[in-house]
Amino acid sequence: ALMTDPTSSKDYISFIYGFPDSDSLPAATIATATNDVLTNNPVWSLQYGPVNGPPAIREALLAKLKRDQGINAGMDEILVTAGSSHAISLIVQLLVNPGETIIAEAPTFLGFFDDVVNTGAHIANIEIDEDGMRVDQLEQALADLKKAGKRCSMIYVLPNYQNPTGVSTTLDRRKRIVELAEEYDTLIVEDDAYFDLRYDGDAIPTIYSLDPNQRTIYLGTLSKTLAAGFRIGWAVAPAPLVRRLAALKTDGGTNIFNSYVAAAWLPDNFERHVAELRQIYGTRRDLLLAALEKYMPEGTTWSVPHGGFFVWLTVPEGVNTATMLPQAREIGIEYLPGVACYFDDNGKNAMRLSFSFAHDDVIDEGIRRLGDLIRAEMAEATTA
Repeated sequence: ALMTDPTSSKDYISFIYGFPDSDSLPAATIATATNDVLTNNPVWSLQYGPVNGPPAIREALLAKLKRDQGINAGMDEILVTAGSSHAISLIVQLLVNPGETIIAEAPTFLGFFDDVVNTGAHIANIEIDEDGMRVDQLEQALADLKKAGKRCSMIYVLPNYQNPTGVSTTLDRRKRIVELAEEYDTLIVEDDAYFDLRYDGDAIPTIYSLDPNQRTIYLGTLSKTLAAGFRIGWAVAPAPLVRRLAALKTDGGTNIFNSYVAAAWLPDNFERHVAELRQIYGTRRDLLLAALEKYMPEGTTWSVPHGGFFVWLTVPEGVNTATMLPQAREIGIEYLPGVACYFDDNGKNAMRLSFSFAHDDVIDEGIRRLGDLIRAEMAEATTA
């Protein structure tokens, strides 16, 4: 265990966590909303509550989803969860049986692994390129499973500014994913945690809104926009499926008080706050990309995300980012090794760099140190 938090020292520069920026957390407006809730609703906000979430938060989220995501859903088609990671757990628990196969992007969100491993299911990995999930490989995987007499229980996809690569899946590919799910009788889990954090480019319609067959479960969260500590996320799906997911929640209602506060906060504060966050994170992304241009050796490549928190950096073969991490920490920087984002042994020469939690004034220095370290490792790999 860490005796002291290394990230607290000024010269320690962390690119490891996808934490929201500490300075921009909207404490003042949350305080006002909290006060309103305790004044106007002192009883129900402090009681057990409905398993789907109090009506107030569902209404506020549905209004936001309609306005921003173009998602039209009813009150019985949304389930409030403790962040979208809780929704993933419930979905995997409900829909995946031991021995079945889940299709996921490679690399993908590391929080997804534990849930899947616990079910005894298999994973079929579909590579990502600069246009997102490779639908040619997806089609092949689905056909192979069908030929083997097996069913794919779900396709797990992070369509926008994917964690960890920062890549977005194009409109054409989203449409193809919808067609393939229908053709092979499976479900799509669309994990869209970063939807609101777009810094340039156009918004691409959600898979949910492109899917006329109601095979898509749409996940979102307030963790990246309001505050991660609220632990409020959601799943939007057809009402029968929401009922079955809700039946697995034996929690007396998810974060009821926070739900009331978030419902009071969202209508007046969300858009203004997100506009601020886009400025902050957009600047950081630009600083990170400029530093990579400046300090990365020949032979390294990286993604250029239009939003979200992450850039995916690939270094030449022979450099192992996992074994390099202790040295990185010695020189006061850290990142997430690529292997953490794969089910197999891939990603040895890749890393995820998160720019969300690193202040503007340290990004350049952090990437300079990283560039020096990679250069030294490359020299060692060629002499070895």
